[in-house]
Amino acid sequence: MNRLLVSALALPVLLTACEAKKDTSPTPTAPTEKRTVATTIDAPVPAPAAFQHDPAVELVGFYFVEAQAQVGHWRLMNLSIGLPKDFAAWEAGQRDPKNPPITLIFANVDSPAKKDEMEQTVHQNGLTLVPDAYQVDGQRVFLHARSADLGEVVLELTPDLAAYKAGRSGGPNGGAQRVFTGSLQIGAERLRNISFFHHPGE
Repeated sequence: MNRLLVSALALPVLLTACEAKKDTSPTPTAPTEKRTVATTIDAPVPAPAAFQHDPAVELVGFYFVEAQAQVGHWRLMNLSIGLPKDFAAWEAGQRDPKNPPITLIFANVDSPAKKDEMEQTVHQNGLTLVPDAYQVDGQRVFLHARSADLGEVVLELTPDLAAYKAGRSGGPNGGAQRVFTGSLQIGAERLRNISFFHHPGE
């Protein structure tokens, strides 16, 4: 299309040159246009506009990561998701940084540890990420946060609503259900295949 347009514009110039007297002065050259071509290769995951949740979707609970994820001395322990009313309160401006409606919880593995009532190792020092953007609905669970210890953190998951319902209805003896699969970026590290299980009895 561009080649055809250039040819059409050049035709009157050639005809004028033939009719005019011979002119040995050089023809001015148009400056070269520089363009940047956008690419989607390794493009960052698009963030939602601040905070969004679907009030009809409930994914409340604590979820433990299937495979160990650790950066430095910070180990990912849990994904925590609150009730729809917790999201609504956060979006209305009632924001307790110690209790976000969705967060990733990390433990400092170099800090002292002890066993809790479920015989799980609990470290004395932990980190609860406060999101600066999230999206939670039946198709996507997204969290974006920044931390002085971890840098930029981006969680992108696809929920399995049927597995969630099975986990909730199964009770303590129902067995763990894989509810989320997706990716997690912590600073420069990116885990492309990460999954979370619903804690039995939650």
